[in-house]
Amino acid sequence: MNINWTNVTQADFINHYWQQKPVVLKNAIADFADPIDANDLAGLAMEEVVESRIVKQTNNKWNVQHGPFKEFDDLPEQAWSLLVQGVDRWIPEIYSLRELVSFIPKWSVDDVMVSYSAINGGVGAHLDQYDVFIIQGSGSRQWQVGSVDKSLSQKEVVQDLLQVDDFSPIIDEVLEPGDILYIPPFAPHCGVSLEPSLSYSIGFRAPSQTELLTSFADFIYENEQGKTRFVNENINDSESHAGSTMPDSTVNDLKNFMLETLQNNQFEKFLHQFLTEPTRELDILPSEQEWSEEQLSQLLQSSNIRINKVLALKTSYFMDDQGLHFYCNGTYFKLIDSQQEFVSLLHRSESLDKSNLKSSLTQLENISLLTTLINTGYLFIDE
Repeated sequence: MNINWTNVTQADFINHYWQQKPVVLKNAIADFADPIDANDLAGLAMEEVVESRIVKQTNNKWNVQHGPFKEFDDLPEQAWSLLVQGVDRWIPEIYSLRELVSFIPKWSVDDVMVSYSAINGGVGAHLDQYDVFIIQGSGSRQWQVGSVDKSLSQKEVVQDLLQVDDFSPIIDEVLEPGDILYIPPFAPHCGVSLEPSLSYSIGFRAPSQTELLTSFADFIYENEQGKTRFVNENINDSESHAGSTMPDSTVNDLKNFMLETLQNNQFEKFLHQFLTEPTRELDILPSEQEWSEEQLSQLLQSSNIRINKVLALKTSYFMDDQGLHFYCNGTYFKLIDSQQEFVSLLHRSESLDKSNLKSSLTQLENISLLTTLINTGYLFIDE
């Protein structure tokens, strides 16, 4: 599935719109048909492991309810929206929508949120701190989007609902099935459903400095790193040490001491682990059968099974002077250098079969890794 670039080219989008300004891509998906209906979406919102909410507006007052929901009978006819996060974790056809943004690094895609809105449904004017592509499904929705403005602040109109004040839109357009609206970070926007409608929002991960720093500190602690003590060798008797004054040289030495932690390969290892950790629940179930390496090898050689990744599973790898490092769902695997071709195949493929695995099956270490990933539930056998 690819975007039908009509009013702008992909190169123009990357150079002039990505993280810069919003744009509507008309007829971006020809003959777009909803991969889910409102009833199935409501069913997902009843599940404990799925994050969902209903946003309503009654007499100019906003209300937010969080799932899981038991029923939907008390909803009004108008002015409400059901929003379900991470639907790409559970519905393969929703996961396939991520192919539309395959020109953007895969690690940065967070999830696909699906929303169903009654007439006049919406969540009010707000802004996000990440990029989002909104695909219009059935129905239609009026969208207003402003320019990127990092000075805008949001207020919590009710608990868990942030909104911005009125803004001057540079886009004021009705989205119809197959249209896509791209909104960069910090661009205020407001969508109102003109009729019962479905929309699909592909959101991107934008970790904050606080999130990175605290997670890296946890990583250092858990891996028993960062135990080196600071040594103050730069003592200058001519500088004043009275009161609370700290010499600039000491400040710089301590800053460089901290930066040393980022400049070794521990930070790279942390990033690969951090960026493959799931931000929401995945459909991971340990294999019902505990496979041995010999059993799996025989099965792969004697049948035409497929080995599939769990939906939205993230993997990553890199090579350094210490060898090959592979990460799957935040789990680290130390591998040998000769497995790089196999790991590359595993990373870029959603599904494997005998034809593309053939050359890799001669190496016992690859069979061992496959067996571990299947038994853990990161991969599953589709017979």
